[in-house]
Order: sequence, then C-alpha cells, then structure tokens
Amino acid sequence: MKYSETIVSSIKSILSHKLRSFLTLAGIMIGVAAVTTMFSSVEAMKKLIEDTISSLGYDNVIILYSKFPDTSEDELKKYKSVKRFKQINFNDFFALKNNLEHIEYIYPTVDDQRNTIINGKKSQIRIKGVENIFFDEKGYIIAEGRKFNVIETENGENVCVLGKTLSSKLFRDESAVGKFISIGDVRLKVIGILDFEEKQSNFAKGNEWERRLALESCYVPTYFSSKYLRPTMNIDVIWIKATDAQLVGDVYNSAVQILRARHNMADDVGMRDISKDMLEVRQQIQEFLKNWNIILLAISSISLFTGGIGLFSILLISITERMKEIGIRKSVGAKNRDIFSYFLIESIMLALIGGIVGSGFALILINILTKALKVTTAFPYLGIIVGLIFAIVVGLISGFYPAYKASKIDPIQAIFYTE
Repeated sequence: MKYSETIVSSIKSILSHKLRSFLTLAGIMIGVAAVTTMFSSVEAMKKLIEDTISSLGYDNVIILYSKFPDTSEDELKKYKSVKRFKQINFNDFFALKNNLEHIEYIYPTVDDQRNTIINGKKSQIRIKGVENIFFDEKGYIIAEGRKFNVIETENGENVCVLGKTLSSKLFRDESAVGKFISIGDVRLKVIGILDFEEKQSNFAKGNEWERRLALESCYVPTYFSSKYLRPTMNIDVIWIKATDAQLVGDVYNSAVQILRARHNMADDVGMRDISKDMLEVRQQIQEFLKNWNIILLAISSISLFTGGIGLFSILLISITERMKEIGIRKSVGAKNRDIFSYFLIESIMLALIGGIVGSGFALILINILTKALKVTTAFPYLGIIVGLIFAIVVGLISGFYPAYKASKIDPIQAIFYTE
C-alpha cells in the first residue's frame, strides 16, 4: 500500500468517527495551544524587554561625572586647596568633543532645583540643562512648540521647555508657549512643552517615577544652566555614545587619558560604561527567561502527555472495534508493515490535526494578550513549529504500540472475531 493511500485512508477513518476523534484530539489541542502560547509569550517578552532596554538609549553609552572624595568637610577643603580635585566643566567637555574619535554624540547635562511661583506660592522645581539630543535619546516628544535652536544652544539663551505636568501647574489650561516664567531672578521664555509618545506599550513606558519626574521638570540649554546654576561652569554629567559596540573600550580609554591630562593625573573623574551594565542586565534577563521557558514547556508537556495517553487508549479500543477490517485487509494482501503504517499514520494524523487546531487557538489567545498588553509581536512561527513537532512526537509515541499490536493480529481470527 502506498503511503499516500494510507494517509487518505487514515483521514477517512478519522472523519467517519467525528465525536471519538474530537474527544481524542481535545487533549492534544489543549497541550499544543499551551505549548505554542507559552513559548511564543516568552519569546515576545524577550523581544519586548530587548526593545525597551534599547529604547532607553543606553547602548554603547559612557557617562562621565565628578568623583568627589569620600572625606570629611575639612579634608575636602584641604583636598581642593591643593588643587588635587577639580569638577568636570565645559572646558573638559569641549576637549572631549574636539579630540574623541568614533563617537556618535557627546553632550553635557546639569541638574539643580530653583524657586518659582506656582498658584501664588513659592515652590521648588527641577531644572535640567540639556541639548536636543537628550530629548531624542530619551524618546521624549515636543507636544507643542519646538526644541532649542542652534543659536539658543550655543549662546545659552534664556529659553526653556516645560514638562507637560509642570506647564499645567503654572498655566492651568492656557498654552504656555510664548509666555515667560521666573526661576529665581531669571526670566525664561517657554518655547515648547515636553510629553511622551502615547502609543508606547505599557511595559515600554519605562520607569513611572522617571516619567513623572520628566513631566514635572524645566529644561534649559546646558550652556545657560552652567552660567546660571554653575557660575564656575561645572557640569554634572557628560554623556558619550560610541559609534559601535566594539569601539566602546577605545572611546572609554581615550576619554580617561584626555581628562587625566587635564586634571593633573588626579583620579577625580568617575566613568561608567552603561552599555556594559545594560549587557549584564540583558544576560540576566535572558537567563531568567530561558529557565522560565523550560519550566513552562515542562508544564505544557503534561497536557500533551495526558492527550497522548488518551490517544493511546482510543487507538487500542479502535483496534478491537476494527478487527474485521484488519482481517479483510490482510486477507487481500496487506502485509504486517502495511497495517502497522496504517495505524501509526492515523495516530500521527490525529495528533497533527489536533496540533493545527491547537495552534489556531494559540494564535487567538496570543492576539488577545498582545492587545491587552498593547504590544506588537511578530507571527509566532517558532512557537507553532515547536507545538506541531510536539504533537507529531506524541502521535508517533502513542501510536507505536497500538499499530504494532494491530500488525500482529492473525487475519483468520480477525475475520471471525466477535465481541
């Protein structure tokens, strides 16, 4: 008997016993749906975390900051008096900007708090000196107005971008763009309102504390913040991004040499390779998800194992019911291997159909989950393939013994078999 004829015959046999076939398939369908959904969910979560970490803008990034000596106040004064300690400043920034190679960007930031008037009361607000690249790397958007232009950035003009929450506190329902605010004894013209992209997933929105803080802050050009907030032109942090992950080490070493030469070889500048930190976070998350994937697949496999037992039992019962059919097939020339192939293929076809239907259920469930979590995922090819392979293996294992038993039945006894 040809394999194509065997497959067609197996499908006809399955369709002739619809209820029994459905009950047999139920366990397989649930198991495959569970395997596919869980496997795809872990893969989607892995991609979501990877995209979220990448969206933070910390890939290939190094930060520089002043490393204050851990001493008493008297010792700190003495430390400064002999000029062994200098904070990083704009001159350091320009030296790095003009001499570093293989960098995508470099920009300084300054953080401070100043008094202003909100609803007739004196309040402190956070002022952050930044450049436009900061908004882009953080994924912030200007909901109204604009960012700083070149002249405002280079000259440190008295302009600002307000976080959406701060703007609402200062101006209620009115548009803040074009108006002025007073920070201490300085007047700033509002040129834009900062917000977040609302289409982000719930997970990708990031740290809610950081998000809230950003919307309550006032952003000014870095050069202005250094003149007004830091009369000595000091800078809090310098952000540097290498053009390639392989070049981060070279950029890091070059920055160390430049700053130590400028600071009389004093070790008063701290450096942190954020990309290395992010890599460690990625590795930890991937290891966790890998272990979690194994656990979920083991749990899901129990459903498939249960379905396999059901398939095994039904096939044994089916052999008893179809004794005459087996006897007739053998009497007209069917060999033992033909009977074995017939029942084994029927078992595999049953499991495969259950796997296909289960994969369909999994796709529906994955679609519901992605909409609920507001995430976008690629079509779960790998999850479906894994689920179908599991189904075929279950069909093969469950059908082997019943098929072998059927192939060994004596044709004479089978023809005259009565229940």
